[in-house]
Amino acid sequence: MRKDTIETLEGEANVAFSRLLNKILWGRKYPRDYGTGERLFMAEIEVLDRVASNDEVTMTQLADQLGVSKAAVSPTVNKLETKGYLAKTVSSNHGNIRHLSLTAKGKIASRGIRRYQQRLHRYLKGVNKTELEAHIKLLGRMESFIDNLHDELRTELNIERSP
Repeated sequence: MRKDTIETLEGEANVAFSRLLNKILWGRKYPRDYGTGERLFMAEIEVLDRVASNDEVTMTQLADQLGVSKAAVSPTVNKLETKGYLAKTVSSNHGNIRHLSLTAKGKIASRGIRRYQQRLHRYLKGVNKTELEAHIKLLGRMESFIDNLHDELRTELNIERSP
């Protein structure tokens, strides 16, 4: 009989997380069609998904939701605007703030994204609310750990944190 200590389980969780992360990173290298006849990269899909969920989101809000800097998300947003998936509109209250919204083409891609998300929901069908809440809590702790590692590296390399 196997005796699972917390250290053993943490090690197994680390290996499982690393394996999953590697598979996700592999998938991010290859674009796929989400219903528009054009292939889009995962970074583009993530932007479209966030805009679909938060119509008229700003670049700052979008970057925050994605966990990246505005400088990192800006080229993707510009590319999606050029391709006809996103539109930028000037805020009526603040002329220097641009709101993002999906175009008709962006809405088609968004429906394609939803189909992939529905597939994930089918895979997670047997997972109960308590398990999902525990998983979300664990992911939050892992994200904090990564944030701390990044902060240490920024300090070591004398790199400023992006706003």
